[in-house]
Amino acid sequence: MAKLTKKKLLEHLGKSDKEDVIREIMVLFDKFKNVKEFYAAELSNDENPLLEKYKKKITYAYSAENPKEKRTNMNVNKLIGEFKKVSIYERDIADLMLHRVECGVEAFNGNNNRSATFYNCIANSFEEAIAIISTNDYLSEFRQRILKIVKNSKIAKFEVEARLRNIAKEI
Repeated sequence: MAKLTKKKLLEHLGKSDKEDVIREIMVLFDKFKNVKEFYAAELSNDENPLLEKYKKKITYAYSAENPKEKRTNMNVNKLIGEFKKVSIYERDIADLMLHRVECGVEAFNGNNNRSATFYNCIANSFEEAIAIISTNDYLSEFRQRILKIVKNSKIAKFEVEARLRNIAKEI
């Protein structure tokens, strides 16, 4: 089977009449959860409900008593991966990743007996969020949150604060 490209897809859609395209979208909508989630976010008049849903899930993952760090990190990584599949806005991805960092720093401040893996996951998410923010010129929108994260991380284990501060220096 030949590789499908955007050009081939556009040719296919260009040959189809409006009703056929609508039917195809409805089939995708019925069959794939992420298509439903995409259109729910796209057609919402409010803040992105999908972003809020994923933020709540991440908050819950980090607020559990005696969380298993490996499971928490895997679950949160999975949530972010799922969100990336349905989000078309880099801004929302950066927002969700900063939310993860905020929750992780708060969890760390509540119990600083965490593994290096735990704070490396948080720092990696922060680094990725900063890269998205820098690339898309969202710094003015996120600057206060970034500075607050770095300030709050001072309470946390030294390695977290130092790494977050170094990442934030780049902006």
